[in-house]
Amino acid sequence: MAFERLESYNKSEYVYAQIIKEIESGHYGIGDKLPSEQDLGELAGVSRASVREALSALRLVGMIETRKGNGTYVKSNKLSIGAEIHAGFDHGVNTFEVLEARKVIEPAVARLALEMMTDAHLEKIHNALELMAKDADNKDYDSYHRANKKFHEAIAEVTHNASLINYTRSLQSVFIESDFGAELRRKYLTEEAYVRDAILIHQEIYNALAVRNEKQLDEAYQRHNEGVEKQLLGR
Repeated sequence: MAFERLESYNKSEYVYAQIIKEIESGHYGIGDKLPSEQDLGELAGVSRASVREALSALRLVGMIETRKGNGTYVKSNKLSIGAEIHAGFDHGVNTFEVLEARKVIEPAVARLALEMMTDAHLEKIHNALELMAKDADNKDYDSYHRANKKFHEAIAEVTHNASLINYTRSLQSVFIESDFGAELRRKYLTEEAYVRDAILIHQEIYNALAVRNEKQLDEAYQRHNEGVEKQLLGR
């Protein structure tokens, strides 16, 4: 694979365009396996987060598929009908960089919240969880994701730290407000089986907060973040 000089402002968009070029030129044919995320990142000189966002966009437009436990393969040598080359990338916003930030920030915020948690705080968090379950039952996935956002904001609000609260809100807003994040959410984070599992994991987070168990809390957040990432990448 021969990558050309970066001309695009957005690194994810650059990787996306270069892989399309390699597929359309015949370097990779239908059914061929693409290099690993690490190899693609080294070839392009970008982070794994940029590679993952590019691969997620290529999956979104129907050019690649991920075979669980066996890597990423070319599915088509043409963009799906109506898909554009930029795939809705948001300049300055990288969905997978946000996921990496959430892995660090949200568990740390929750651990701090453990020290200050009251019954009133727990009730607010539990109310958001119940809304998530109700909206999922009604298949109202826009409302479900808004309730999900309220769940994580309610945890951050326990800290009474304005910087942490605002940062948590801004990370959560990517999947609500950015075009690309919203499209990924619409297509991949509304599958019924995934939503059911996500509610169970959020229940685990709530349970850990309720019993003030830091180890249990960290493990629940790890499962939560891994679940979102695997779903977006088709793994």
